[in-house]
Amino acid sequence: MPEAGAVDVYIPHNRLGEFFNKIKGIFKKLYSYDVNSLYPFVMATFDMPIGKPIAFEGDIRKVDPNAFGFFYCKITSPDNLLHPILQRRIKTGNGIRTIAGLGSWEGWISSTEMDNAVKYGYQFEILNGYEFAKGEIFKEYVYKMYNLRLQYEKGHAMNLIAKLLMNSLYGKFGMKMESTEIKMFDTSTDEGKYEMKEFINIFDVSIKDFVQIENHFLIIRDIRLTIRYNEALDMYHGMDINIAIASAITAGARVHMSIFKNNPNFNLYYSDTDSSVIDSPLPESMVGGGLGQMKLESVIHKAVFLAPKVYGLVDVAGKEIIKVKGITEEVAKGLSFNDLEELLVKDSSKEFTQEKWFKKVIAGEITTSDVIYTLKVTSNKRAPIYNYYNGIEFYNSTRPYNYEEIIKK
Repeated sequence: MPEAGAVDVYIPHNRLGEFFNKIKGIFKKLYSYDVNSLYPFVMATFDMPIGKPIAFEGDIRKVDPNAFGFFYCKITSPDNLLHPILQRRIKTGNGIRTIAGLGSWEGWISSTEMDNAVKYGYQFEILNGYEFAKGEIFKEYVYKMYNLRLQYEKGHAMNLIAKLLMNSLYGKFGMKMESTEIKMFDTSTDEGKYEMKEFINIFDVSIKDFVQIENHFLIIRDIRLTIRYNEALDMYHGMDINIAIASAITAGARVHMSIFKNNPNFNLYYSDTDSSVIDSPLPESMVGGGLGQMKLESVIHKAVFLAPKVYGLVDVAGKEIIKVKGITEEVAKGLSFNDLEELLVKDSSKEFTQEKWFKKVIAGEITTSDVIYTLKVTSNKRAPIYNYYNGIEFYNSTRPYNYEEIIKK
């Protein structure tokens, strides 16, 4: 299954006309929107998989056109989709990336996301999968928490608690089956030395680290949590996880956010998991404080998007917003919108240093060191398109990759 969110740069700036004419520069007004509680909204309004899965071979939709579940398919995208809505994990010359590209591949997909993709011209050949019954299991809980939030001002303890209970629930279902165990032994006694030796003999393969604190040893090991079947209840007990539910929620979120892609009513400049930057205001019916509605975060005068989670904005009030993944807030304060805009010039970069902490668990040491950080345009998710002006080549647009051209890199 693809990753939960989708972060992409589509149009890297909103400057119109002569690109580097700072005096006559004209900018297209942009609008940044966030979804109110995206994952809780999906939990409350989308069908969720329930009951026991039923494995099948072949195309189940030929038997049951409304079959619901997770299908392994041969997938083919349309050739000319500007903003592909399906992602896949793919090995590229720059490592493994999650990319929304064009082409054909095989992979798992939820039936909800598959049915939505058909509307955009995707084709599917279902090979096998797991069918589920579907039901409504979170609606009452989500709306109770959301209404509780609305009763208290932002920053109030009850508002925060309700928000955490509402937003954190879905992640519980996708937790890994691994955990960590830490055992401490007092080696100042023969009994403690013996217990530690026996522990090491039994669990040597899973031991990850040792920490010595005077006469005590902390031994850290990985453990895999077990699930036990209760025959009388016909149920499994153990970690309360459910990958099917977690996958259905993230798939529903991608479906909901697909309304911003390939929409003829506006141009899409940038998208994150639950937000989008577009060049036209949304209709009033989509905006508001309700669950799943859009919230206008800012009206933008100037914008530059260098890479996913790397951008600079200047809102209509003149406030600068600089976001650069991987650097500290203190370092980000030293960057300006102009710094980022100048990096639109092809092959340009900006280097700076920031302090980074390093830890050596076994030695019990924490050290700091200055690390060089290079800021530049990155193009590992969509292909960059450069234009020329006055002898300068600058980053002006993007197009989706075809998966075949990425693999060949």
